[in-house]
Amino acid sequence: MFYQHVIEPYIRQTEQNPDQTVARIEGQVYSYAQLAQRIAPIMNELDAMSIARAGIVMKQDLTACAALLACLFSGVVAVPLPESLSESQRVEVVRKLELPEVLTVERMHYYYRMTFEDALCRIDNGLYRIDDDQLISIICHFNNENALTFENLYAKDFLKQKKFSLAPVFQLLLPEFPEICSIF
Repeated sequence: MFYQHVIEPYIRQTEQNPDQTVARIEGQVYSYAQLAQRIAPIMNELDAMSIARAGIVMKQDLTACAALLACLFSGVVAVPLPESLSESQRVEVVRKLELPEVLTVERMHYYYRMTFEDALCRIDNGLYRIDDDQLISIICHFNNENALTFENLYAKDFLKQKKFSLAPVFQLLLPEFPEICSIF
């Protein structure tokens, strides 16, 4: 029932309305998409830890809320802990509940940064061998008579910019989609 009552509706809501406000925390507004972006790396870390339960220091922070959901979605028993616990109180809870991990907002922000850095490392793998004459993309054009023509784009067509922007890249790749190009 948890899947039908919580997980599936959350997924549907996030897919259908990713930009809708999910939370307002200390004057900051967060969307469903931002929440999902925080949940995913925490779930990855929980999977890597292979733990059955985790303490979560609950701060006024989206990441703490994301950790709570990440535990629930990963089948890890979540133990929300007040931020105000003293160190001796925290140690007592950890001992009595046999908590292998206590997640803090700072630690979970690190998971998020790691995911970001992993993405950049994947993009910049250092193995690029792209010659200037390499075909990069083929652009399809239909003229007024619906005749189809093709335009080849080569690596050399992408000129160096004084200040980098994705706008010229998308303008070359998507000339038929100015509405998409205009968002960059």
